[in-house]
Amino acid sequence: MTATVTFQVEGMSCTGCSGKLQKALAAVPGVSAADVTLEPAQAVIQYDDSKVSTAALKETVEDVGFDVVG
Repeated sequence: MTATVTFQVEGMSCTGCSGKLQKALAAVPGVSAADVTLEPAQAVIQYDDSKVSTAALKETVEDVGFDVVG
């Protein structure tokens, strides 16, 4: 089933940062779309919740070098 989650992301300072994170999220199996923006600093992710968890998505954000707020 398709679900959507929005993460507030800290640590991005340029479009290169947001692009790097968007590419990493889009590569996660089960993610159908990822939209990462600097203003506001967030990632909106559409994913199949039977294939990937929000915890795994948060871990991907952290692995790229950013923090999920909240």
